Amino acid sequence: MGKERAARQETRQNQSPAAGVRRSPFEILGGSTWLQLALIAIVGLLAYSNTFHAPFVIDDEGSITENPVIKNLASFLFDGTGYRYNPRRFIGYLTFALNYSMGGLEVTGYHIFNTAVHLLNGAFVFLLVRLTQQTPFFRTTEEAEDAGRGIAPGTLAPLIAALLFVAHPIQTQAITYVVQRFASLATLFYLASLTCYIQARLRQEARAGVSRGATITWYMAALLCALLAMKTKEIAFTLPLTVALYEFSFFGSPSRKRLLLLLPLAATLLVVPLGLMQSGKPLGEMLGEMDRIARETTSISRGDYLLTQFSVIVTYLRLMLIPIGQNLDYDYPVFHTLFAPRVFLSLLLLVALAGTGVYLYRRSSREPWQRLAGFGIFWFFITLSVESSVIPIRDVIFEHRVYLPSVGIFCAAAALLAPLLARLAPRAAAAAVGVVVLVLSVSTWQRNLVWGSAVTLWQDCAEKAPGKARPHNNLAIALLAAGRNDEAATELKTALKIDPGNVEALRNLGAAYEKTGGVEQAISQYRAALQGNPDNKYAHYNLAVAYSKQGKTDEARAELQLALKVDPEYPDAHNNLGVLYANQRMMNEAIEEFSLAVKFDPRSAEGRKNLGVALGMSGKQEEGIAQLRTAADLQPGNAEIYNSMGIIYANQGRFRDAASAFEKAVQLSPQEQKYLNNLYHAKAQGG
Repeated sequence: MGKERAARQETRQNQSPAAGVRRSPFEILGGSTWLQLALIAIVGLLAYSNTFHAPFVIDDEGSITENPVIKNLASFLFDGTGYRYNPRRFIGYLTFALNYSMGGLEVTGYHIFNTAVHLLNGAFVFLLVRLTQQTPFFRTTEEAEDAGRGIAPGTLAPLIAALLFVAHPIQTQAITYVVQRFASLATLFYLASLTCYIQARLRQEARAGVSRGATITWYMAALLCALLAMKTKEIAFTLPLTVALYEFSFFGSPSRKRLLLLLPLAATLLVVPLGLMQSGKPLGEMLGEMDRIARETTSISRGDYLLTQFSVIVTYLRLMLIPIGQNLDYDYPVFHTLFAPRVFLSLLLLVALAGTGVYLYRRSSREPWQRLAGFGIFWFFITLSVESSVIPIRDVIFEHRVYLPSVGIFCAAAALLAPLLARLAPRAAAAAVGVVVLVLSVSTWQRNLVWGSAVTLWQDCAEKAPGKARPHNNLAIALLAAGRNDEAATELKTALKIDPGNVEALRNLGAAYEKTGGVEQAISQYRAALQGNPDNKYAHYNLAVAYSKQGKTDEARAELQLALKVDPEYPDAHNNLGVLYANQRMMNEAIEEFSLAVKFDPRSAEGRKNLGVALGMSGKQEEGIAQLRTAADLQPGNAEIYNSMGIIYANQGRFRDAASAFEKAVQLSPQEQKYLNNLYHAKAQGG
């Protein structure tokens, strides 16, 4: 039978170059790994081509836009600030700090990074399936006979798995939602670690002609990537178990020597607790911190969370099969009994899926692709266990949590489909895969349209979860930013009708009133928000701004000081407190506050402008000019910066420099009369 198959393959090879024979896309791609990787990258890039200006949302604010830790790269790296801030996700926050140092809060750079990570993950999925075919299990297991005219499953499977991964809309939340880089970046290191481990093992198995140094290099690379994954997000905790499962599945039962090689990877399980021990905290406080890490919320018991996750996991599977009804903010019920129909039926389905994985393993002695399919199913359950088991998380469902687990499902799907498609004519197989990938890519592109603005995103959420307060509140914030104040007030009233004590909705309703001139109404709302949460720094800040508009300087200063008591590194509060001091001619105090604002947000053009003006008014003109120049570099379109610079130059008698600065202000804002007046006087005094 083997000779007959070889004869058929030789016949096809001899016929393929014949003149006039048109090859299918798979036959063209099959001969070049680089062409296949290029196709994967192009599909992924096109699917996410409309995301590069999607705004920051929800957790992006706390982790990026309002996070002073990432805004000083030198302090982040060399003072230990970054590691102390969040040792468990240090690598993820480091990438945010690098993004900020290169482009501030310009969102495009963050999206370029996220998309690049996604494309690299697609490449690693491809390599994972490709390398698996070189393992001893695949080499020693006889594949099923082909149909004599199709493409080898080994050509189809890696490409199908990677294309499904990069094109599927279930991935959009992990890529387009900037802060969920933690999930995609941890997945990158996770896949890289496993891939490097496979490379090391393949070289170890080959022995002849392979240097021991190359094997050790690949193994050390696997260990390094494992450490990076552990320091990016806690989902990497399952990596040693996945590597062990892969070893047993495709390299066979390991000897004692090979088991010893797994020990360093297994030791990475200690990375998180060791990081906590290095913090220098007392044992009792450290244990409390570990419990907090393992339990994000106390409002859901561990048992109820597990019961709810049975249904949530089935929802993830349904979205991977039929990606309809995706939502950033689901209004998902919490279940309290196993015998709720939705929970019980979901459990039965999950048991059936796990049983299918076992069945595929048992049959794989005759068909190696079934072993890969079974491995993919087990991958799904193992990698999902961190966030979908007994560790209660405030939001029971988020689509980005299935990013890493989806690798297993897409590999399983490719392993099962490739042998079937191999029986078709090459063009038919290419057409079938092409249609599926096209549909998924278009769906991803359309889903990303929803992320195009904060308004469209939260409108989508509010429509799909009308009985949940948070989408209405966040839609109102987006509407306020767009100047649609009346619509925002309507959404906030809806949110408060659903949840009357919602502190954020109360505060935002105050902001809506303030924008329309209702300062007294705004103050009333801010006070109501503070009754619900006296430690809400934003409510204190908003109240201070409202008091300032009424000329109540002492009350405004008191509220800003309360905001800083809650968060001593709140740059906006320091900046506004500095403005209050400057208005009262308390320049030393103003300079101190502006300096703190700049310290905690080095790329704040407003903070540097105010600091520059205060320094200039205090006789430190050169220092003031330096701050204003930095502010101009950060915000070159701000005319007031150049006007302030001109005033300091004029006070120094440098009228030519003053005129040049005023001319720039006039160019940027020609309708502003005071800039024209200042320019006239500077030229007149300078002759």
